[in-house]
Amino acid sequence: MKACASFFLVYTVVLSIHLLCPVIDGNMQNETDRLALIAFKDGITQDPLVSSWNNSLQFWRWSGVYCSREHVHRVTGLILFSYGLVGSLPPHIGNLTFLRTLVLQKNSFHGKVATEIYGLFRLRVLVLINNSFEGKVPTSLTYCSELEELMLGYLIH
Repeated sequence: MKACASFFLVYTVVLSIHLLCPVIDGNMQNETDRLALIAFKDGITQDPLVSSWNNSLQFWRWSGVYCSREHVHRVTGLILFSYGLVGSLPPHIGNLTFLRTLVLQKNSFHGKVATEIYGLFRLRVLVLINNSFEGKVPTSLTYCSELEELMLGYLIH
C-alpha cells in the first residue's frame, strides 16, 4: 500500500508540473510572437527567405529568428541582413515585446517605420540602413531606453 501511495504522489507531482509549465512541451509556443512574425511575413511582397516560415517548423526554428533561453519561445532577435526582402514593416512588430535585436539592413523595405517599433523597451540594437524607409524618426524612440546601437541610414521625407 505504501508503494502505491508513493507512486501516486510522484505521478501527481509530475502531472502538476506538466500542467503548470506547458512551455516545456516542444509543441507549445508563444502565440503572440508567432502571430507577429506571420504579420511581418505578410508585409513582405518578395521573399526568398521567409516563405519558408510556416507551420511545418516551430517559429523559433525559422531562419533569422532568435529566441531567449531565459524566456522560452520568446523572440529576442530578428536578424534578416541582406536577404533580398521587399515590403513594409507592419505595426505587429511591436508585439514582439522581448525583442532586443532587429537587423533589417540591406533589404528593400519601404514606407514608414512602424511607430510601434519604438515601444519595444527591451530593444538594444536597431539596424534599418540600406532600405527605402521614409518619414521622420518619431520622438517615441526615446522609449527604447536600452538602445545601444542605432543605425537608421537616410529616411526619405
